[in-house]
Amino acid sequence: MFFSSQRESERYGVIVDIGSGSVLAAIIHSDESKATPTIVWSHREHAPLKTIASVEESAKAVMTALMQVLMLLDSEGRRALKEYKSSAKIGEIQYCISAPWAYTITKTISYTEDTEFEITSELLEELEMAAEQKTNVELSQSDSVSQLGLSIVARTTMDLSVNGYQIKDPLHKKATTLALAHASVITQQYLINEIDELQSKLFPEASSKKLSYMLALYCISQDFIPKIEDVCLVDITYEATEIGIVRDKTLRYSTHTPYGSFSLAREIAHVTGAPVHEAFGYLHEETAFAFMETLPVKHKEEVEQIFEAYIERVTALFHETGDALSIPKRLLVHTYAQSESLFCELIEKAAKRAVKSNPIITLLTSKLLAEITIANKDASCHFNDTAMLSSAQFFHKRNHCHSFEYL
Repeated sequence: MFFSSQRESERYGVIVDIGSGSVLAAIIHSDESKATPTIVWSHREHAPLKTIASVEESAKAVMTALMQVLMLLDSEGRRALKEYKSSAKIGEIQYCISAPWAYTITKTISYTEDTEFEITSELLEELEMAAEQKTNVELSQSDSVSQLGLSIVARTTMDLSVNGYQIKDPLHKKATTLALAHASVITQQYLINEIDELQSKLFPEASSKKLSYMLALYCISQDFIPKIEDVCLVDITYEATEIGIVRDKTLRYSTHTPYGSFSLAREIAHVTGAPVHEAFGYLHEETAFAFMETLPVKHKEEVEQIFEAYIERVTALFHETGDALSIPKRLLVHTYAQSESLFCELIEKAAKRAVKSNPIITLLTSKLLAEITIANKDASCHFNDTAMLSSAQFFHKRNHCHSFEYL
C-alpha cells in the first residue's frame, strides 16, 4: 500500500544483521520523539576466521552463527530487556542481509500519454505490478537464480517522478509522464528457511522483516546527505565489499566482490607468519598501516602488494555501475569504526583510479556513533560493535520510501 500512515510512536524490536562472515543481534527501543534509538542489548557471533574453501562452507558457518546468536538473544537478550523495562515486548525482528547472501535489483517503469491524466492509487499499483513482473521475468530467465535458489523477500518503490520531477505525494496530481523506480530484494532460499524455522521456535509472536543491507544503507543515507542526488555507497564487511550506485536520489544498481577485511587478514597472515587474529588486528589500529613499519622489507613489500590487489578489485567494482556513467564523486563508506581510517585510504585510492579525480568521502559509522552514543549514554550496552548502528537507525527511522512490502 502507498503512503500508509499507521505507525506506533514507541516500539521494541530486534535487528539481526547477517553479514558475509558474522551475525549480529541487538534489541532496539525506538521512540519517534528522539533522533536516535536506544540499544538495549547486542551480541555478534563470528564465523571462524580461517581459510574458506567454498561459498557453501562460508554459508554453513554463517548459518551456525545465526543459530547461536538467536539462542543468546532468547536467553541473555530477553533478560536484558526485562531489566530495561519489564513490560516491554519484542514486536518485530528486522533481518538485514549483506552480500553475497542478498541482492538488490532496481527496475524503472514509465507511463506516458499525449494529454494530461490524473495520478490515482490504482495507476501507481499498476506500475508497481509492472515493475515486479519485469523483475520476475528477469529472474525466471537467469540460470544463477535456479542454481542458487533465490527468492524475493522485500519490495519497495523508491522514487516517483512526475513530468521529470521527483515528488513525494503524486496522488491526484496531473501529468503527462509518470515514472516509478522499484527495487526487489532477493536472497538464498535456504537462508530464508533457516530464519523462518529459528524464529518460529524462538520468537513466534514477532513479525519478520527481511531486506538487503544495501537497501537499508540507501534509505538512511538520505538523512546524512539529503541534498546530494548522486552518491556511491560502499559497505565493507568481513568477506565482501559491496557498492550501490545512487543516481537522482534512487538506488539504481548494486554489486559486490567477495573480498573483505577477513580476506585481507588471511593473506597478510600468510605472508608475515602472524596468527590470523593478529593480522586482523593490524587492520583496526588507530593509525592506518602503522603495523607495516615493524615488518621486514620483504614482508612489507608483500603486504603492499596485497593492499594493491584489493585496491584493484575495488577499482574494477567501481567500473561496474550498471550504466555508461562513472561512479559518483561523492562516496558514503560504511565499515567498522576501528578500521575506517585504513579502508578510507584504500577506497579513496580505488575511487581516484575510477573517476580520475579526488572523491568526496563521508564515513557513515563515525557520524552515527557520535549521535547514538549521546542518545545511549545511560544504557548498559557499549558500542564495541559499531556495524550495528546503521541497521538500528533504519529500524528507528523507518525510511521506507513510498511503499515497502515484506514477503
